[in-house]
Amino acid sequence: MPRYTFGPFSLDPEARLLLRDGKPVAMAGKTFDTLVVLVQNRGRLVDKDELLSRVWAGTVVEEANLSQSVFTVRKILGDSPKEPRYIATVAGRGYQFIAPVTEQSAIPAALPDHGGHIGSRTTVTVSLAAVGLAIAGALWYSLRRAIEIPPELVEHRLTYNSSVRPVLSAAISPDGRYLAYSDSEGVHLRLIATGEERPLSPPAGAPSSTAFVDSWFPDGTELLAHSDDDAGHQTMWSFSVMGQAGRELRSEAAGWAVSPDGRQVVFSPRSAPSAGSELWVMDSRGENARKVIGFVPGDFIWSARWSPDGRRLVYVRLPRPGPQAMETCDLDGRNRVTVVTAEVRSLSWLPDGWIVYSQGEARDMDANLWRIRVDPNTGAARGKPQRLTRWSGADLLSMSASADGKRIALQKETFPSQVYIGELISPSVPKAPPRRLTHDEAADWATAWTADSESVLFTSNRGDKWGIFKQALNRSVAEPLTAGRPRSELVRLSADGAWALYAEVSGGARGHSPLPHRLMRVPVNGGLPQLVLDISPRSWEDHECASSGPDRCVVVEHSPDDTLMMVTAFDPLKGRGKQLRTMNTAAGEGYSYSLSPDGSTLAVARGHEPEIRIRLLSLAGGADREINVKGWPKLESMQWSPDGRGLYCGSASSQGGTLLYTDLKGSAKALWTSRELDGGPFIAGVPSPDGRHIALTGAIHQSTAWMVEGF
Repeated sequence: MPRYTFGPFSLDPEARLLLRDGKPVAMAGKTFDTLVVLVQNRGRLVDKDELLSRVWAGTVVEEANLSQSVFTVRKILGDSPKEPRYIATVAGRGYQFIAPVTEQSAIPAALPDHGGHIGSRTTVTVSLAAVGLAIAGALWYSLRRAIEIPPELVEHRLTYNSSVRPVLSAAISPDGRYLAYSDSEGVHLRLIATGEERPLSPPAGAPSSTAFVDSWFPDGTELLAHSDDDAGHQTMWSFSVMGQAGRELRSEAAGWAVSPDGRQVVFSPRSAPSAGSELWVMDSRGENARKVIGFVPGDFIWSARWSPDGRRLVYVRLPRPGPQAMETCDLDGRNRVTVVTAEVRSLSWLPDGWIVYSQGEARDMDANLWRIRVDPNTGAARGKPQRLTRWSGADLLSMSASADGKRIALQKETFPSQVYIGELISPSVPKAPPRRLTHDEAADWATAWTADSESVLFTSNRGDKWGIFKQALNRSVAEPLTAGRPRSELVRLSADGAWALYAEVSGGARGHSPLPHRLMRVPVNGGLPQLVLDISPRSWEDHECASSGPDRCVVVEHSPDDTLMMVTAFDPLKGRGKQLRTMNTAAGEGYSYSLSPDGSTLAVARGHEPEIRIRLLSLAGGADREINVKGWPKLESMQWSPDGRGLYCGSASSQGGTLLYTDLKGSAKALWTSRELDGGPFIAGVPSPDGRHIALTGAIHQSTAWMVEGF
C-alpha cells in the first residue's frame, strides 16, 4: 500500500501511522480512517454517504460522528474550515482534500535475489524498516498516553419524541443497558439494545406525569426522581423499576444523584428563601438530612454529582452577580475549589477521573461536550479543559453515565422558532388563522416592523451566526441587514423609522461575555452598521423607541447585583442620555419590557408568575399603575398595541402558549394559541404600525434522549 506526503505530514495507511516532521502524531482509529479516505481521494469531492460507508462499514451511526471526525482531523493538521489548506467543506454534500499530495511506493515484502550482496542488503533494509516502524509505533503509543488525546465518540439516538411529548429527563442505568426517561405521559424504561420499552408505575401518591428522573440507585433496581404539582411544589421519590412499591423521600425538595455506594442522596431544598441555593445530603431512606453547602438567596445551584469515591461533590453555581462556574467541595462543604469557569449545563464525574460536561456556545441554545481531569482527593483541575465534540443546534442536558464510564446518556433540547403573520380586524379581533412568513431550518424571532408596515424585522441564526434580517409580507426570501458581522440580536426600529437598532454581542452567549456589547444602528434599507453606544453584557436587558409623539428611545439595564432596573434615554445619532427611572427587581428573575408608542410609559412584568401582573411606569412624571390580568399565568412576551390602549401578551401554560390582547384595565381576550403555529409552548406577537397585521413568533419545544459512547 502506498504512502503519502503532504505539507509536513507523512501518512502510512498500512502501518496506521501519521508523522509530522518525522515525529509520530497520535490519532484515534476512525479519525485516522477518515483522513486516509480523504487523502486517497484527493482532489475529488467525497460525499458524506461514501465517507460514512467506508469509515464505519457495516455500522449505522449518526452524521454527527462524521462531522466530529473531520473536526478532529482538521485540529490535528492545524487546518481551518474557514480558510482550509487541507480539507474543504462542500456545504450539504461532503468534503474534499485540496492539498498537493505526493504518493510513494511502499517497500516490497520481498525482492528477487540478483546476487548475494544485493539480496542481503535488501533483507537488512526491510529489517531496518520493520524495526523503524516498531519504534514509531511505540513512540505513537507513548505520545497518545502522554497528551491524552480526546476519545473518539459515537452517538446514538434513543427516543423519537414529538414536540407534543418532549423528553423531560433521562438517565442511563449503571450497567449501561437501560434508559429511564420521563415525558408528559410519565416515566418509561427502555432497553437500549432493542428499543423495547414499557411504562413504569409511579409510587402511591406520586403524580403520574410531570415527573423527572434524577439518578439510578447503583443496584439498578430503583430510580431517584422528583415530581412537580400544579401549585409548584416538588417532592422526591424512590421509584422501583421492578414493579415494587416506591416511597416518598422528602417534600419541597428535588434530588440530584445517589452516591456510588447507594447509601446517600444529594438534593436541594425547593422551599423559600433558600430555594435552589443549597446542597444537602441524606441517607437513602430520606432520613438524617444535613446541609453541606449554601450560598446567598439568588445564587443558583444545579447538576450536582458525586465523585467516583463518594467523598466529594461537584456542582454548577450561578452567583448573582458573578461568572458561572463548576465547583467541588467535600461532604462538610469545606475545601471548595473552582474547577472551571464556563457556562456549564450538565455534567458527569467518570471513574477514570475525568469530568465530562456540556458547555454553552456563542449561540444561546448550542452546547458541546468537554472534559477536564480532576484530582479525586482535592477536587482541583489537572490540566486544561478539552473539547470533545463540534455539534450545533441543540442544548445538552440531563447527563448521566454508566458505572464503568463508557456510556453517557443526555437530553438534546431545541426550541426552533418561525415567524407567522396574523391579520387583525381590530386590536382584539383576529381576521383569519396566521400564515407562515419564514420557511427555513433556522430559528427566527420577530421583534419589529418597518414604518410602512410592509416588512418584518427579525433575528435569525442562518449561516451558523445570529444576524438581523428583513422580509416583506409579499416575499418568500429574507434580506440580511448585518451579513458578516458579529452575533446580532433584538432588532428594534428607531422613532423616525430610518434605522434598525440592535445589540451586537462581541463574544459568548448573551450575558456571559466578559467583553462589552454594543448597541448598533444600520439603515433599514441597507448600509453599513454604526455604533450608537456601549452596553454592559451583564446588565443590558432591552432597548426600544417610541413610534409616535416625542422622539424618545430608551435602554433598559440592571445593576451589577441584579436588584435594580435602570431606564436611560438615548439618541440613535448622539448616544446615551439621562437616566429616566429606576425600579427594584428580584435578583435572578426574568422580566419583560415594552415602551408605549408615545414614549411616556414603560410596561414591566415579571415572568412566570401564577397570574400576569404588569406595572406601568411613568417616564414623564405621572403616576404609576398596575394591571392584573386575571386567569392568565406565566407571561412570556409583551408588546404595546399601536394605539397605546392595550398590550399583546404571551401566556404559557401546560396546554401551550396563548397570545392575549389586554386593555389597560386587565380585561384580556385570547387571539391565537401556539397550536396554530405548529405547536409548542411559546408565542409572542409584535403588531404592525398600521395595526392591520401582527408578526407572531412560535417556538416548538423538541427534546429527545441520546447516548454517547467511547469514553
